[in-house]
Amino acid sequence: MKRRLKIAQVGSRGIPGHRGGVERVIEAVAPRLVEFGHDVIVYCATWGEYRQPLYKGVRLQYIYSIRSKYLDTFVRSILSTIREISSASDVVHFHSSGSAPLALLARLFGKKVVVTVHGLDWQRRKWGAFAQWFLQLGERAAVRLPHRTIVVGLELKRILDQRYKTNVVYIPNGVEGRTGREVDQIRKFGLGTRDYILYLARLVPEKQCHVLIEAFRNVARREGLKLVVAGPEWHSANYVASLHHMAAGDASIVFTGEVNEEELEELYTNCYAYVLPSEVEGMSLALLDAMAFGACVVASDIPPNVDVVGDSGVFFATGNSADLTRKLEDLIGDPERAEHYRRAGRQRMTNEFHWDKIARKWEDVYLGLF
Repeated sequence: MKRRLKIAQVGSRGIPGHRGGVERVIEAVAPRLVEFGHDVIVYCATWGEYRQPLYKGVRLQYIYSIRSKYLDTFVRSILSTIREISSASDVVHFHSSGSAPLALLARLFGKKVVVTVHGLDWQRRKWGAFAQWFLQLGERAAVRLPHRTIVVGLELKRILDQRYKTNVVYIPNGVEGRTGREVDQIRKFGLGTRDYILYLARLVPEKQCHVLIEAFRNVARREGLKLVVAGPEWHSANYVASLHHMAAGDASIVFTGEVNEEELEELYTNCYAYVLPSEVEGMSLALLDAMAFGACVVASDIPPNVDVVGDSGVFFATGNSADLTRKLEDLIGDPERAEHYRRAGRQRMTNEFHWDKIARKWEDVYLGLF
């Protein structure tokens, strides 16, 4: 008989409703682990909107923190770990390199420990020198301290295995089966079907939205297309202001701000193409979602994007707006090719990245510790 485990998830803002990548992963997997027969607790921020004790069978524990860019997650992770070491849990699963050093404390109190590395966090531009140093220390801890280390991308596995002479476990992020949504709410932005190019991700420098804006403005024949820039502003007000400055005077560039779930689904379903120009990724959930909704995707050629898209989309040289302009012009001029990528991307998501398969792989890691 399969062992019933008590599993704690530490290092996120919590579930449900948060739009960060780590939170979306836990929100997808934790309820499935409950369905498999396990007892799961997720530690959550006290400042979230959802304050119920359960979410789809997952127990939620709210922990105080200091709401700042540098301290929020780590302080909450420390307090969550202190609470967890005196509990009856079997497995403590830490998320992100910043929380990884706490794996040692959990192990000292007899817990089986797993750490997931969701990306090379220290490379992100938002961090100062000290934060980068700490995250690099956390990266080493993520590999050396837990019983198992999970990474979400093949490129992450290649890098960490080579750097630390280890064999981390590759389990990708996943995606739900998605049903397209006809144009309704996005009409308020002046949008219809296949009449816009879409950027939908956080508005932070490493996502390189400025490269897309520059490229789009240089497209000679847009065929009436607009560029839609949608996404939240997280500690990046100056960068967002620079994007608005770049787009000034061009009525075909539309900023929507952060969108709700219905608007998000409509945007993915009805865009001519979805563009992710990022210079750093672990495994982009936005890219997975876009393909699951049947969007034709255009992505920077960093290895994490290539690993997700395969031969089901278009790549351009990272940071090269001229190359992106050429790729967009070619795609705009070839609607049949764009439709081929829509079908291929959706099929790839169904075959390789569904959350049901991903949750079983998490369970296999946990059970393998005993």
